[in-house]
Amino acid sequence: MRVSIVNLNLLGHDATGQSILHQARFFLRRGDEVRIYTHHPPENVPEAIRPLVQVATTAELLAERTSHFMASDLYVYHYPCRYDLLESIRSLERGAVLFYYHNVTPPALWESDFGQEWLQESVESVGRFTPYADLLVADSQFNAQQLVEQYGVDPTRVRVIPLAVPLEQFHPGPKDPHLLNRYHLHGKRVILFVGRMASNKRVDLLVEALAQIREKHPGAVLLLVGDDRSNPAIQENVQRIRARAQALNVAEAVIFTGVVDDLAEHYRLADVYATASLHEGFGVPLLEAMASGVPVVASRATAHPWVLGEAGLLVEPGDASALAAGILEVLSDEGRAGELIRRGLARAQEFSVEAYQRNWFRIVAEVTAWLPNNPYPVPVEGPPLAQETPAEDEEPQDLRPKRSRPPAALSADMADLLQKADVMLRGYTVRSKLPLLGPLIAWIRRNLTSHLREPYVDPTFERQVAFNQELVHSLQRLAERQEALEAQLARLARPEGAAELEAFPSSQSGSVPHDGPSS
Repeated sequence: MRVSIVNLNLLGHDATGQSILHQARFFLRRGDEVRIYTHHPPENVPEAIRPLVQVATTAELLAERTSHFMASDLYVYHYPCRYDLLESIRSLERGAVLFYYHNVTPPALWESDFGQEWLQESVESVGRFTPYADLLVADSQFNAQQLVEQYGVDPTRVRVIPLAVPLEQFHPGPKDPHLLNRYHLHGKRVILFVGRMASNKRVDLLVEALAQIREKHPGAVLLLVGDDRSNPAIQENVQRIRARAQALNVAEAVIFTGVVDDLAEHYRLADVYATASLHEGFGVPLLEAMASGVPVVASRATAHPWVLGEAGLLVEPGDASALAAGILEVLSDEGRAGELIRRGLARAQEFSVEAYQRNWFRIVAEVTAWLPNNPYPVPVEGPPLAQETPAEDEEPQDLRPKRSRPPAALSADMADLLQKADVMLRGYTVRSKLPLLGPLIAWIRRNLTSHLREPYVDPTFERQVAFNQELVHSLQRLAERQEALEAQLARLARPEGAAELEAFPSSQSGSVPHDGPSS
């Protein structure tokens, strides 16, 4: 079976990247042909996986009709945010499609102008792509509920697969003496947080809680492990955190480590893991902390309660005093801390990589059940995707799951238009056919024109390409809107539709929202 996995990037150290790696290894062990398509080169990825990654544009994916991508049997589209490669989902004419939803940080929690519009677009765009999938996968019940309630997805099309923690890597153990020396932690009580220093994580509340905790435990420190500089929004938030720590006279007790390679060793330094985050689609550090034998205190927000179950201590979101009280309970009561550790270790076992692979197998088997020569012909749990086998006197029915894709001819037209929208001559190279002097002339041409091409010509044409592509996408949306209206008219033309229209209260006729041009 040919498999194509699509995402913005492949970062080996983040949650989405780890799930992609688990999936790639699964398909490789099954003998499937798998490729991973991204916008950016992979980072921190095992050598065995790196050859599977191809950096591409949407036009490149759709250009060659016989390529691995266009001939795939299964497509897995990850959605941590909005990115251009997602547009290829509209033009697929074969294969089963999974839409893997990791959630998006709400723009209201992003205290920076940098990336604000992109987050807003990412939140608003989810519903544009979900109709093209056979099944939708969510990391948590929170994500699944959001798909249903916020984006109107049929709950029978949603499956939940919890993310995994590699238990062979994250487990209890002694504190690394080199790390103790590096951070000057001897004799200190360590409160650990792992994650991006983004505003939705509310690290400032951890700092405020630390100030209260140090009144009873003067040796307490806050160890902040994770990205603290990758973009302006995170840098701005780190400045705010440092300023708050300075104002509360705990600056010397707040330690930023940045991204680390030996993450598991950093968990073993902690006496308690704490997070005040207000929005998490899952929260992998909770699993890593529990697996490492570290008691967890977390805000009662979004996916945290579902991930922790009864294994962690939940506190009121946005309340630094409640957070401090929870952490003090763990630091001051060894019995309570031991109970949380035991529960956490047991809870982490439920999120093993092996459990993830079993769940993933069931999802793949279900979504590919209708494919000819299905390589995963096993009974599956949950509502069937395929219709029941028709009786002998009935016409055979298509076993393909029902989804609102455009007709194949329309998809092909749009794919062709999208390919033509990129008017840049990306493969062009300056050359000269003159013997001997040819390379020198080509070099002079490149360097004499670079001052005009780089700041003006190339950006101008790239803007034209972006406009062309958006125009094609607008045509696609109009075509989909027309199809939806035609389907609605056909439904109302049936007897049951006419009865439904007749029963519709006339008082509501003026309250129908106007979301498109009248016709």
